[in-house]
Amino acid sequence: MIERWYLLTILATICFALGSFFGKIGSLKDIPHRVYFFEAIGTLSVFTTFVLFYRDTIFSNFSINFPALLMGLIWGIGTVLFILALKYAKLSVLVPLSAVYPALTVVLALIFLGERLGPREIAGVVLAVISAGLLAKT
Repeated sequence: MIERWYLLTILATICFALGSFFGKIGSLKDIPHRVYFFEAIGTLSVFTTFVLFYRDTIFSNFSINFPALLMGLIWGIGTVLFILALKYAKLSVLVPLSAVYPALTVVLALIFLGERLGPREIAGVVLAVISAGLLAKT
C-alpha cells in the first residue's frame, strides 16, 4: 500500500501543476495584479474553510508561530513573483526553472537543520536540478 505522505505529496503536486496551468491561462487573459487578486480569493476560500473546520484545534493554547508566519509571507511574495513571470515566460520553461526551489530547501536543511542525505537522495536532488536545467534551457 502507498504511504500516506507519498499520496499527499502526489496530490499536492497535481494541485500545484493545475494551479500553474490555470495561472498561465489567467495571465493570458488579464493583468498579473488581477490574476493575483483572484488567486488570493481562491486561497482565502480554502483558508476560511480550513479555519472553520479546525478552529478548536487552531485556537486552543494559541501563540504566534513566527516561522510559519514567515513561511506564509515568503510564499506570498514568491506567488506574486511567479504570477508576474507567467505573463512573460512560457509555462513549459517557467515551471521547471521554479521547480529547482526544493534543491535550495535541501541545502538549507543540511546547513541549518543538520539533516543528512543518503546516496540515493543525493542522486535524486542532483538529477532534479539537472532535469530542471535541461527543461528550462531556452
